[in-house]
Amino acid sequence: MDLEVDTKWLNHSNTTRNSDSLANTTYISDNGLIPDIRQPMYMILLYSIAYGLIFLFALFGNLVVIVVVCRTRRLHTLINFFIVNLAFADMLVAVFCLPITLLDSLYNGWRYGAFLCKATPYLQGVSVCASVNFLAAIALDRFLAICYTLEHKMTWRIGKTIACLIWTFSLFIMLPWAIFYKLKTEPIRTQLFHFCEQVWPVDNGASVFLLVVFMACYVVPLILIMICYFMIAIRVSTRNAPGISRYNNVIQKSKVKVIKMLVLIVFLFAFSWLPLYVIFLIFSFNPPPEKSSTADAMVNILTPIAQWLAISNSCMNPIIYCYYSKTIRTRTVALFACSDSIELQRRQSRFSSTKLMSVDYSNGQLTLRLNKRRFETIKFVHPTNGNYDCESTFYD
Repeated sequence: MDLEVDTKWLNHSNTTRNSDSLANTTYISDNGLIPDIRQPMYMILLYSIAYGLIFLFALFGNLVVIVVVCRTRRLHTLINFFIVNLAFADMLVAVFCLPITLLDSLYNGWRYGAFLCKATPYLQGVSVCASVNFLAAIALDRFLAICYTLEHKMTWRIGKTIACLIWTFSLFIMLPWAIFYKLKTEPIRTQLFHFCEQVWPVDNGASVFLLVVFMACYVVPLILIMICYFMIAIRVSTRNAPGISRYNNVIQKSKVKVIKMLVLIVFLFAFSWLPLYVIFLIFSFNPPPEKSSTADAMVNILTPIAQWLAISNSCMNPIIYCYYSKTIRTRTVALFACSDSIELQRRQSRFSSTKLMSVDYSNGQLTLRLNKRRFETIKFVHPTNGNYDCESTFYD
């Protein structure tokens, strides 16, 4: 028997058993038939609860993020545009990955038809590839905004072009899964079972393509992300604006808070997906001996845990957004509380009309006033010996 773990999109959905492994299964009913359900009742309950919770949080959490950002004018920024695309990609994971993963973990064989055999791994691959590349786009946007400020600021036109390129790249690179996944029907003992398997025209085609996906949709984007945030950390820690330290401190704190949120999102993505990638790379290039305890543990214990961990990433981001962003928290509560829309618009209008900073120039003095609970006046006094003098006044 060849131990084979189907690598259908990092199979969030699949360690689908092939015909050989199913024929040698130990789960044989009293009448000598292989049962349709391969898990005991307590495992069915456990799987259903674990995947059901993720599905609800991923679907409705990301939907709320999209609605809140789209309905809140203040949130119409380029970084939030990328976040909306990221939320949409996570919704695709929830819709096309979670249900099939759950059912495939409970049933023997493939029970969902030829179309889903091709569409499921393809759409799952597209969504995950898009997610990591939008994380890279966000990191690049923050890098340009913080390290180069106005010189190389990413515009809306560039941002929309990048988003189109990411979706096009994700749709294109995953085409081999749509092409080479096929539905096969084989007799096992006295029964017929369907299997969704990759059928490549060349040897090791599936393994090589998995390696390509791992590099293009995991390693390379994460390297770019780490470089961007490393450069941002250096710039934030060394930047100093003499004479306007308090104003600079307000801006720096805001930027650092955003960076912390984004770094946490990236870390959770990398941590969530790495175990599953490692498992399938091992099975593709250095599989453990067949019928060994190692192989059995990887298939029946480690892989289901890794699948659940990978899928759970799709519900983490909305929780992080709400934790770090007061605006998203407030608007989310208002959305579910069905608050009066006029009151919300009034508050939004009042906020948007409040000045963050005013600038006055008179008698050779440049005065900046910051308006945020506490007020600070910074005066650049007309130069005497070619040097500006700075006077700073702080008000509680």
